[in-house]
Amino acid sequence: MSHSMNITLDYHSSEPLLRQAVLQIKRLRVVGELKPGDKLPSVRQLAKDLQINPTTAARIFAQLAKEGIVTQKPGLGVFVSETPCPFSSDYISTEISRQAAALLIDGFSFGLEYQQILNVLEQQHRELKMEN
Repeated sequence: MSHSMNITLDYHSSEPLLRQAVLQIKRLRVVGELKPGDKLPSVRQLAKDLQINPTTAARIFAQLAKEGIVTQKPGLGVFVSETPCPFSSDYISTEISRQAAALLIDGFSFGLEYQQILNVLEQQHRELKMEN
């Protein structure tokens, strides 16, 4: 029995559907709604649930597998990884720094002050902790 996932995509957002879905599945993992070893829906089922094409659904799982979040077992399905994060601390540091820079650039380009960006980060952190 595969785990149904509580994912809502914003089809009008400028953020690609692939990225939205990957982020939401990672969030479900972070807050504990998805546990190590949980079976995820099939590519076909995910495509149907999210109203996206199967190619995009397959790419979502491929991206999550690349990041070590899920394990794809041929003939069995896709499962939440049971092993810890497979990345080196250097890779993680570089990736988080890149994302932090992007957040700051976006925030400043929208006219926010540094403290306003920090406040957004704090709010998101509180919301994640409340879900946990």
